[in-house]
Amino acid sequence: MTNKPLSANRRLAHRRVADVKVFASDGVELAKCRLRDISVGGAFLETKNFALPNGTNLEVVIKIRPGGKPRHCRLPATVIRVEEDGAAVMFGDLDEELCNILLDIVYPKSDARSTIQDPSGP
Repeated sequence: MTNKPLSANRRLAHRRVADVKVFASDGVELAKCRLRDISVGGAFLETKNFALPNGTNLEVVIKIRPGGKPRHCRLPATVIRVEEDGAAVMFGDLDEELCNILLDIVYPKSDARSTIQDPSGP
């Protein structure tokens, strides 16, 4: 085994992907899109038929199942980078509950913790 540093394309943890809804800061639904590469600081939104300009303030809504009960988690975010297939967003100020939910999504400790709902599941 070598001690080579990991490249940007090799990750230690499994990447999380989920379908989410994206809302403008005024509450208007912009689109459904795919969320990938979520971290505690932000995520990447795969967009197919629409563009999100740099600096756009959004609300990303993720459906989670803490303790088996479905719930929508609303995360304030700002577009910080635009690419051909989507946009990178940085999460805004999160209260303690949202931080804990996000930590459970990014670093799940067990199946009993909050997880992103599988879009193909019940």
